[in-house]
Amino acid sequence: MSIEGHSVAGEETWFRIHPPGLALDVGRGAPALAGSRDLFISHGHLDHALGVPYVLSQRRLHHLAPPAALDSPASTPATRVFCPRAIVAGLEALVGACERLEGVEYPRQIVGLEPGDRVEVGRGLAIEAFATDHIVPSLGFHLLRRRRRLAAEFRELAGEDLARLRAERVEIELESEEIWLSYCGDTGPEIWRLAPRLAASRLLMIECTFLGEEARQHGGVYKHLHFDDLVEHEEKLARHEAIVLHHLSRRYTLGALRREVETRLPRLAARVHLLGEADA
Repeated sequence: MSIEGHSVAGEETWFRIHPPGLALDVGRGAPALAGSRDLFISHGHLDHALGVPYVLSQRRLHHLAPPAALDSPASTPATRVFCPRAIVAGLEALVGACERLEGVEYPRQIVGLEPGDRVEVGRGLAIEAFATDHIVPSLGFHLLRRRRRLAAEFRELAGEDLARLRAERVEIELESEEIWLSYCGDTGPEIWRLAPRLAASRLLMIECTFLGEEARQHGGVYKHLHFDDLVEHEEKLARHEAIVLHHLSRRYTLGALRREVETRLPRLAARVHLLGEADA
């Protein structure tokens, strides 16, 4: 898996996850997202969602049909935009206004989700929405990976024996599912209560907006995470193979955040990646 993106609190947040190439939020409209057929929007704040019409416009531009068919939006593959159900109407209005400005239609489907809803996004891959703790309707997203493996009793058999069993329609494989990645969007500290399945995620993408004692109350007011919240939930964070911290306020530097990690979460420091660091 690879992750590309940018995230600064109040500026913009977007990520593209490979595989399957989907977008988690779109910021103000990153050109890199033009290749994403599926856009998952965590909430309606403009630093996360303003770029939806721009990405739709870019996708239409880069997938234009031959000149004779330019007036037929059906000739362009539809982009799927998934968001909290409560913001579908507002997002449709935003996209519709941009279509009128450009005099075109963007081939798209805007689909509202509730916690627990699932969307197939590729072979053996699905997104599951979960509840987060923000001041507007919001969701986080689990990327689920399904895998099939030989059942233990068949692992020592030769290839021809396995082929014979398959021909006889014997079920020799077991399907398992794992949470490959979890993206929490913008959230306050209630996230661990609202989304208990986070504990099973291999890779956690979680915000850290505030540092320092002077900003300790900001997280509760604005429903963002302070570094102290991460320290408080260190035992839960220790379950993840990797943790990506993002959404740092512009008032701090990555160096300051790294020093907090090294000093206050030393057991986890090797697993914590800061978006924007050279080795992230």
